[in-house]
Amino acid sequence: MLKKVGASGQISLGKKYAGQLFDMVFYGRVELVPMKAVPTVQDSSFAQQPDAQSRGVQEEAVAYCVGDGWLTPEWLAARNAADARTQEEIKAVRSQWEEKNKDAIEAYNRRIEREGSVGWRMYELRKKQA
Repeated sequence: MLKKVGASGQISLGKKYAGQLFDMVFYGRVELVPMKAVPTVQDSSFAQQPDAQSRGVQEEAVAYCVGDGWLTPEWLAARNAADARTQEEIKAVRSQWEEKNKDAIEAYNRRIEREGSVGWRMYELRKKQA
């Protein structure tokens, strides 16, 4: 749907969306994601729990099913498993990843030494164009 921004900087979505909350996401375009505001609970017994609920995070997958459903139950489970890792486990996983990708990392470093980073090349290009 094509919408034009008015002189006041507002977009009208129509009565169908009146009163609804949207999260505005910016990444090269503006995306309005329907959402629901969930108030945090101030109950002291609830707040003492060390899990995600005490941080005010709603972990049910259905709470995140918007658009194409990118926050799947599998993704939430993986995030919870990652949160439960100790520092030693994190270091071990990082070391395994580095060892597995050692050749690719070295090839990338050689390329950066030879050609420079993308940011540096863009800087040089803009300097030439100015």
